[in-house]
Amino acid sequence: MKQFNPYFSEAEAEMMDGDINNGAADNHTEDDSKMETQVNNFESNHVKENGVHDSYQHTDDSHDDLVQMLVELDFQNDYLKSQIVGWQNIHTYSDESDQQIKAVAHANGASDNPKDLNEKIESLNRELLEEKQTRGAAEEALKHLQTLYLEADTKVQELSAKVAEVQHKMDQEIKERDEKYSELDSKFNRLHKRAKQRIQEVQKEKDDLEAQFRDVNEKSERASSQLSALQQELERNRQHAQEALKAMDLDRQQLRSTNNRLRDNIEELRRSLTPKEIALEASQQALLEKEQKLEEMRALLQAADEKRQASLEDLSSKHQKQKESLEAQITEALAERSKATETISSLRTLIAAKESKIAEMDAASTGEAARLRAAVETVKGDIIHLKSEHEKEKESWETTCHSLRTKLEIAESNCIRAEIEAAKFRSQLESELSAQSQVLNLKEAELMAAKEEIIRTQSEFSSYKARAHALLQRKDAELAAARDNEQLKALEEALKEAEKEVISVSSERDKALQDLKNTLVNHEKELSDRDEAVCATEQQIKSMEMKLSSAFSAHQKEKEAWEINLKNVEETWRLRCDAFKAENVVTSGDNVQKELEDLKLSCKRMKEELDSFRDLADKMIEEKDNEISRLLDDNENLRHKLQSKSFADHNGNSNTVYDKQDPPNSTTSAAEQQILVLARQQAQREEELAQSQRHILALQEEIEELERENRLHSQQEAKLKEELRNMDRSQKREGVDMTYLKNVILKLLETGEVEALLPVVAMLLQFSPEEMRKCQQAYRASVEAQASPAKDTSGSGSSLFSRFSFS
Repeated sequence: MKQFNPYFSEAEAEMMDGDINNGAADNHTEDDSKMETQVNNFESNHVKENGVHDSYQHTDDSHDDLVQMLVELDFQNDYLKSQIVGWQNIHTYSDESDQQIKAVAHANGASDNPKDLNEKIESLNRELLEEKQTRGAAEEALKHLQTLYLEADTKVQELSAKVAEVQHKMDQEIKERDEKYSELDSKFNRLHKRAKQRIQEVQKEKDDLEAQFRDVNEKSERASSQLSALQQELERNRQHAQEALKAMDLDRQQLRSTNNRLRDNIEELRRSLTPKEIALEASQQALLEKEQKLEEMRALLQAADEKRQASLEDLSSKHQKQKESLEAQITEALAERSKATETISSLRTLIAAKESKIAEMDAASTGEAARLRAAVETVKGDIIHLKSEHEKEKESWETTCHSLRTKLEIAESNCIRAEIEAAKFRSQLESELSAQSQVLNLKEAELMAAKEEIIRTQSEFSSYKARAHALLQRKDAELAAARDNEQLKALEEALKEAEKEVISVSSERDKALQDLKNTLVNHEKELSDRDEAVCATEQQIKSMEMKLSSAFSAHQKEKEAWEINLKNVEETWRLRCDAFKAENVVTSGDNVQKELEDLKLSCKRMKEELDSFRDLADKMIEEKDNEISRLLDDNENLRHKLQSKSFADHNGNSNTVYDKQDPPNSTTSAAEQQILVLARQQAQREEELAQSQRHILALQEEIEELERENRLHSQQEAKLKEELRNMDRSQKREGVDMTYLKNVILKLLETGEVEALLPVVAMLLQFSPEEMRKCQQAYRASVEAQASPAKDTSGSGSSLFSRFSFS
């Protein structure tokens, strides 16, 4: 519209400008006022038809552009109409001016000044030509304006059709929006009811949480009381352990003093034995001359001795194998020992019978000279035998002293080990006390955090309740005041915000409930683990007390046993010293007999000592076995109890989770700390288990050492028994008549009646059953080897001269 340019010249426009402006000013102002009123009427009608047009206008830009276009087209149409009216007024004005000119010319036709008239006529004609030109231009402009007007009318019609369509669409949208508003009202009412129900549910949950919090407080109080009781018990156990350690220190000092005293006694005994050994060497030199005379008899008996030694070696190897096989069966060994004692008694009875027979035979066959000669020979044999026995006893006493030293060293190492274990137990008790104090501090911190969390949740719940109440009041007020479109829109947005807030609050509540459930489960697990840890610590304390008491009693018993053994050793050495003194003072046959009796008594005492030591070792082994079995049973019982308790705690936790409401959302961080504390306690329990396993291994090593000592004692017992038998046989050989023995041997060599004469020789020389068996086996083997179909009928078939060559 601003670019519109009418098709006429500038001069004509200047000439017409004043008339057009003067003539069309009023029309233009009227047209402008009419146009404004039309636009206002159109807008008001449009607003009346669509009550929510303003609310729709800022969201629908296309509709605003269309309305603006319609307004502009109406304005252009009115402007063109005003211009057409102005041009029509100009045309009428030009016609009137022509008529006026003609009238003036006609009126002035009769004037006197023809020149003036002609000039006026010419000027009027020029004006007419100009007016005609302007009229032609105006007609052209009118034509152009008419075309523009037609185009604008077509556009207006199209736009009116579009406006009708838009109005129809607006009506449909208004209906849909009214339906939506009704649905929103119903949804808002439902949400209002749900919010009220949710507030009631939250109130109930608050009451349940308060009740659960009271239960948790009671449980924590009970746990704190239990922990205080456990601390008191730990203090008492610590005092007992300190007292036991003091007693062990005193025992260790006493053992060290006794050990030093025993070492001094052993050194004194060695010093006292040195002059006796010198005297024995002198007596040995005196006896060398007598030994030279006995070399002939030794040459004869050397073969028998070699056979006897071979048989003894075989028997010792077999006996060693039997001992190794019977080490694990102590009861069988005891039965064999009883059988051996019975056989010894039976053999003693047989020996006594044989001795009586020999005495009768000696009395019947030999006289007083033979008896004197036999007595001399027996004295010589006794001296040799005493010398060998003295050397053997010296070696045995050295071995016993060495074993006693080793045992004393073992006892000292056991004392040191007991001290180390006591120190470990003390440090363990101190660590347990520190751990328990840390647990108490953590529990107190957890309780404070739980109280603070509960206060915070209560304040949040009250603020949430107040917020929800204020929100409901605000929504009610907004619903009451929502009568126009803007209020409805605000209500819709408020409803959306309320829905979002309700959803967020419900999600937060669900999350809080889930967290509370998790914390309740964790708290109950922690309580169960704490109860288990308390039970385990109590049982460990009891077991450690029992172990300390058993170790103390075993240590006391070992101490008493060592003292008894040392006393016995001292008595035996004193007896031997007395015996040696008697031997040096008196050298008669009666003194030799007394020495033999003393030696027998010492052997009996050694046997008794060995029996007592064996019984003590058996008792100690049984005690250790009982202790190990008891510890294993306790370990199995503890495992079963832990398994059953963990299963029961798991069931109890599931029942409490299903039965109870959710606990407060305040123990998450405290639960993590409790888990760490329980992990530390579990690590301490594992260390205690490892220490108990090491203690069990140490006990097993002690048992093995005791078994080895038992084997050594059994071997020593076997050796002593063999020596006792040898002593008995040598003592019985003392009363043998050598002439009778010479005759029997000559008879055996002449006749070869081995089966008849071998028992006589064995009885005179006191062969052992094994030696007798070997002789019989050798005889049978030789008979089988030398048996042939051609035998001598003149002489005896069993003669043995064929096996000997004489030079």
